[in-house]
Amino acid sequence: GIDGQTHAPLTVAARKATVVIFTLPDCPIANAFAPEINRLVADYSAKGIGFYLAHVDRDLSAAAARKHAKDFGIQCPVLLDSQHALVNALGATKTPQAFLLDTTGKPVYHGRINNLFADYGTRRQTVTQHDLRNALDAVLAGKPVPQPVTEAIGCHIQTNSETKSP
Repeated sequence: GIDGQTHAPLTVAARKATVVIFTLPDCPIANAFAPEINRLVADYSAKGIGFYLAHVDRDLSAAAARKHAKDFGIQCPVLLDSQHALVNALGATKTPQAFLLDTTGKPVYHGRINNLFADYGTRRQTVTQHDLRNALDAVLAGKPVPQPVTEAIGCHIQTNSETKSP
């Protein structure tokens, strides 16, 4: 993590569930979700849910990630996933994309945080579907997640075989 600590987001036995949200510092869609991410952390951390924000830019320094976290007031541990270990383990493809893991580390939800964006460049005035919150509430109630997969709208995560444009 950017705090110098070692974190194990896929080991969740001590928590009721864990959320990993993938991000890029230059993705405007991901950055638009920072206030909601902070609200989720505030609303669910005390209920036993762990949160991590994972930066997937292969060239991002810890200092740049710390600045991004400070600029957006991020309230959860921030990880650097420059080698895409988390991306590959969970199958992330976009930012922001959220993964909710149960106590065994198995994803029980993945997709969008909510429907703030109808499409690329099309932001809704009012959020009407709170997908991640619904999934969290179901897990906390001991029920199956009603919609375990949604389509995330955001910036593409470059795979190791893709080259970064200049």
